[in-house]
Amino acid sequence: MEHRFETLGNASVIVFDGDRPVIATDPWLTGTCYFGSWALDHPLTEEQIERFKAADYIWISHGHPDHLHDESLALLPQGKKVLLPDHYNSEIAAHLRELGFDVTILAYRQWFRVSDTVRVLCMDNMNQDAMLVIEADGALIIDMNDSPLSGELGFLRRLVRRYPRERTYLLALCSVDADMFNFVDEHGRSLVGPPEERKRGAIWSVARTAERMGVGSFCCSSSQHIYVRADSVWANPYRIGWTDMQSHWSRPKVRLVEPFVTVDLATGDCMRNHPSHESDTTQITGQTGDDDWSARLSEAEWGQVDAFVRRFEMAQRHVDFVEFTVGGETRRFDLNRPDARPEAKRRGVGFIVPKQSLMTTAEYGYLDDLLIGNFMKVRLINTTLYPRFTPLVAKVGGNAKVYTRAQYRAFMRRYLLRNPLGTIEYRLGIEMNYVIVPFIRSLAESLGVKRPLKYLYRSMLGDPLKRQDVGN
Repeated sequence: MEHRFETLGNASVIVFDGDRPVIATDPWLTGTCYFGSWALDHPLTEEQIERFKAADYIWISHGHPDHLHDESLALLPQGKKVLLPDHYNSEIAAHLRELGFDVTILAYRQWFRVSDTVRVLCMDNMNQDAMLVIEADGALIIDMNDSPLSGELGFLRRLVRRYPRERTYLLALCSVDADMFNFVDEHGRSLVGPPEERKRGAIWSVARTAERMGVGSFCCSSSQHIYVRADSVWANPYRIGWTDMQSHWSRPKVRLVEPFVTVDLATGDCMRNHPSHESDTTQITGQTGDDDWSARLSEAEWGQVDAFVRRFEMAQRHVDFVEFTVGGETRRFDLNRPDARPEAKRRGVGFIVPKQSLMTTAEYGYLDDLLIGNFMKVRLINTTLYPRFTPLVAKVGGNAKVYTRAQYRAFMRRYLLRNPLGTIEYRLGIEMNYVIVPFIRSLAESLGVKRPLKYLYRSMLGDPLKRQDVGN
């Protein structure tokens, strides 16, 4: 094989120029992340880790610990060349330089050569994610990892058309569990629903994206994890695995490539790197990481939580209060005056969370790490996490360090000036998916026409839906 890529697991990929690994992505090579909640579906072999470490360049898409993993970074040689997206905040770059890495920031949509025949192009976005486009000897790989398209579909479609379709690949997340979905009602009862409820729709969605982009192959990537904490193992049935992908893949024009493979970019041949797609369940423990659910907070620690919550000024427009229940004790932090609206209409988010993970979150400011671990429980009162709370607190706040309205205006200005139409398209898409479509769905349900409207909508999207399938 002259040029090939290898998917190691989760979002780690290696691209080879001959026998030489020239670029590897998103190092999560060993151990767990999200407070011990996630482990690699298939632990990497020593040979795979050595190939990753030998790559000339390491690219890191964003700051989530399954992409920027401290224990894995410690395995890399000092002085390793690291490529980063041009994210709004420079915290990741500063951290890596302190660790001794040689960091280069990739300019938006500009090619950067990593070998004589391999070059890369990076697109960061306002979600504080990034995509990497890799051109290797006439083949094209689009590594979306966890990133939304963020208004880049038109650019990517035009780029894909320059290459033979059979030599174009999309690598992307396909998941229903890689974000908070551990929702409960006021009595603590789960609102999650059955495991199969959303899998088909998630697979159809990523298949539509692949077909619209025009690629020849979709490779399962960025989704290969297993829950191993005793309080998050419940989420394992909700993961989308290879069998699910095969069952529900809806676009036959796009070849479906399994995870954990090495792909020859000249021929398209795929070689399995594992004999089975069964997850390594021996990693599951009876422990809850460093957490003791009975531990309670001191008054000083409650003060730290209060300061953490009030840091996110932008959330005040959309949430009136935030509650935390720790060790059986519940405290409410009002972001707006309690008498500003009737109690029955006040909007709030309640978190049932263990002490140690909460205090680590309050110290470092990354709420996403708690949300994605799915051991914490969340109760929503007259509100939703999307499209306002999670983006403003976890993405814009935690990652971009944008807290105030003035800072947010500067943040938006940056992305609008760089890609005006794409940014507007992305923002309108969020409103459509999280505001307009749910409103229409609720209205249709109240009028008794949800089933036929859903069938019509799915048919317009080209999903392979049968009338008897439209139930929920």
